[in-house]
Amino acid sequence: PDDSTLKLYHRKQASVEVKPISESIDKVRLDSVTLPEKTPPGVPVPVTYKWSGSWKQLQSGLVLLSWHHDKDKIASESNSKSWLHDHGIGMGKLNSGALNPNQFSNSYQVIERTAMLPSLDVAVGNYQLSATYLNRETGETYPIAMPPVSLEIDPIATIPAAPELDLVTQLRTSAVGLSKGLEGLEPIFAQTARINQYDPVQDYLIQVEQALEYRLNKGLGIGTTQHRNWAYALTLSRVLQQDIKGAIAAIKQLIELDSENPYPYAYLAFIHLYDWNPTAAEKALKPAIELKPNLPEIQALRGITALMQGRFIKAWHNLSNLEIGS
Repeated sequence: PDDSTLKLYHRKQASVEVKPISESIDKVRLDSVTLPEKTPPGVPVPVTYKWSGSWKQLQSGLVLLSWHHDKDKIASESNSKSWLHDHGIGMGKLNSGALNPNQFSNSYQVIERTAMLPSLDVAVGNYQLSATYLNRETGETYPIAMPPVSLEIDPIATIPAAPELDLVTQLRTSAVGLSKGLEGLEPIFAQTARINQYDPVQDYLIQVEQALEYRLNKGLGIGTTQHRNWAYALTLSRVLQQDIKGAIAAIKQLIELDSENPYPYAYLAFIHLYDWNPTAAEKALKPAIELKPNLPEIQALRGITALMQGRFIKAWHNLSNLEIGS
């Protein structure tokens, strides 16, 4: 031995790969899905999708992927009987700048190597995949042709090695923390700051918004915890895009689904304050005050609302009673 250092390098497969194909394909199809036969619940599952279609359809496409228990005949979208893996084809990374103009009319195969996340409380059993195409520009939808695909949820199955969850899944699953107020906000903002380093364009926010807006408007999963969680994720995606009008609409929808939670009212008040509308903020806060008047977040928003309205004594009363943690 000469005490030199031996370095061993491993070639890492790209998470998204694009290949030209010779056949002409009008509508996007799912050629294959590669994944383990079984997995425990609540852990990332490695999955490889192979999509084929025209460049225009692929680049403009969101895929709405739903896994349903094979005994769930009505596809209820309940947390215990289903999960999602919605995302833009190619994770939003299909760049037309890499093609010559005469290549736009050709067809391609897009290979995605990623991971999905069945919820921790998902029921044991076999699950089947269904897929819907949603055009991000026109709103066109159609069912995607695909081979049968299944996955067994088994609590004693070996945990599979998986890559990092895609950004859309990360945001959608973390958004549930909004229901906890400040306790849930801190990890959300830490995660989104990290995610934005991977996607500085923040297209993943638009993917989340468009996919969940479609599902919520269609009434899918209505009356379930998952339906409410989608509303939290839609709200977060619009807030992070600084879409005030869209965020207000999403929070109002969220309030209908989680009316006994004071935090959605607080978020609505905060957005109105951000928009310099303290009168609307004061109105939004009233239900939150009735539910949990002593919450520090509610007291702070009451104080700021009063301050912006020039009611200094009331502002001082609310803000001076706050206990500022270390």
